[in-house]
Amino acid sequence: MKSVSRAYWASLALLALPATAEAKGITYDCDTAANHFSELSLPAGSVPFTVSGNVQLNAFAGSKTYIPIARIQIGASTAPGQAPDAYAGFSLAALATDPKKTPHGPSAIQMLSYNVAGKEDELLPLSMMTAPGTVQAFTLSYDGSKVLVTLGNESRSFPIKIGDPVVRLVCSTGEFLFTDLTIAPVR
Repeated sequence: MKSVSRAYWASLALLALPATAEAKGITYDCDTAANHFSELSLPAGSVPFTVSGNVQLNAFAGSKTYIPIARIQIGASTAPGQAPDAYAGFSLAALATDPKKTPHGPSAIQMLSYNVAGKEDELLPLSMMTAPGTVQAFTLSYDGSKVLVTLGNESRSFPIKIGDPVVRLVCSTGEFLFTDLTIAPVR
């Protein structure tokens, strides 16, 4: 009976190991009220580096002025609340749907778009077909002369020079969950 009990506990310990070994990166639950924003600026370390992780919309706050949006960017270091002059990354936004017009449909339309300093956001084709709350995997790489943004199977390169790069996570008018967020040097 003791050997069965030991085998049982040993099996449980082995099952727990892979979950612990796979855990990586940080989790950031960016939850803001309607018409408010929150930002987290993380040091990037030495260039070149890669930022990777996942983001998903968990909830949106009702606002007639702003849409729920999360931005992940590599940009120049600035004072809190100030947008950098130079940045490149992407946005995840959600537009609420009218429950009267779509009573059985999704509560929002989710959109992914690339964004870069001085230009309008560029919407990714077919991103509006993704259900709200879908986990969106991303990778941003900076080599000193360009930021390469990868969302799923889509990639886009943006030429940009940033003197003191940081990773900026910004969200507004909703709850966005960032998981497995890592910043790693490229070797």
